[in-house]
Amino acid sequence: MKTRVALIGISGYGFVHFEHIRRLADKGIVELAAVVVINPDQVQKQLEILKHYNTKIYASTREMYADFSGKLDLVCIPTGIAFHEPMTIEALRNGASVLVEKPAAGSVADIEKMQNAEKESNGKFVAVGFQHTYARELQFIKRYLLTGRLGSIRNITVKGLWPRNDSYYHRNNWAGKIKSDSGAWILDSPINNAFAHYLNIELFLAGKTFRTSAHPTGIEAELYRARKEIETFDTCGVRVKTAEGTVITALFTHTTLRNDNPQLRIDCEKGSIYWKVDESWNIRSDSGKLLYSGVVEQPHSDMFADVIARLSDPEVFTCSLDIAKAHAACIEKLYQDFTPKQLTEASVTRTEPDGQYLLKDVETVFETCYRKNLLPSEAGADWN
Repeated sequence: MKTRVALIGISGYGFVHFEHIRRLADKGIVELAAVVVINPDQVQKQLEILKHYNTKIYASTREMYADFSGKLDLVCIPTGIAFHEPMTIEALRNGASVLVEKPAAGSVADIEKMQNAEKESNGKFVAVGFQHTYARELQFIKRYLLTGRLGSIRNITVKGLWPRNDSYYHRNNWAGKIKSDSGAWILDSPINNAFAHYLNIELFLAGKTFRTSAHPTGIEAELYRARKEIETFDTCGVRVKTAEGTVITALFTHTTLRNDNPQLRIDCEKGSIYWKVDESWNIRSDSGKLLYSGVVEQPHSDMFADVIARLSDPEVFTCSLDIAKAHAACIEKLYQDFTPKQLTEASVTRTEPDGQYLLKDVETVFETCYRKNLLPSEAGADWN
């Protein structure tokens, strides 16, 4: 029997879910039973496509569950951060497992509410859309690390530069916000949205078992804000100490013209590992000998396949709320203990008409930080 799936939202990032679920429906694996759409005027093309699948269209989750409570296998929730917790709990209480987008929620407390609902759901589960945890090469890398052949992990460092202009920050009413209009935690920033995957991957790879992430015990951070209209920050250097002994460094910015996909380096006692989005990965011994290598492919198909497989086999690995909670704990600590530095025209310029902010020497500074496991000020950055 086909897996019955519902999707909440089909525009924005919801379109990615829409396309993957549609492909699974074309293969006869799932039935796209219901979709919630709050902006029909903006998604006429998708609505026309949905006619082919005889999908029921609803204006709210309440209306959908009035018809489908207890009749859905999986609900996909690619919505804004503020909706993740209430919509996940609502789906669980209506008898469905959940694939919720990253980050799992805006706070650790919200994730714990989701975990409690999961425990009370009579065997249903919540998978989080940190898609790189489903990537086959990263799962191979983690399993290799767990063999101990490279010794203990000393450092994991990642950097990423993705320009984001006015259109990105004006696409909704919560970009760059600490809380939503309703008071729900969001803590939107590069490290909790576009680049959230890569801090999560660092924590996951440092975990002592395959299904767990490392536990953060201390954080140092430098947070910088070029845009005056946002409440959080658009550039960060973060160093996380973990209970497992690994030191994690994360360097992310939206204040650049050049797009440089996230790249990750793992320094171990007896070797190293390199991985870069959409490019390649390799594992080397301490002498530099190439042990394994491959191509980094898009992981979305693997994520949807694994979540569907988990519905019938609880042993299938998916990114759990517990894994996502380690990431959320870091984000909360950033908000609680560190204040973003508002930058001036001495350090940033703005391009027109797109409104892209550019931070002075950020590419050079980040490269030094990446190579030496430094925070920006330690690499000589004097942004003000």
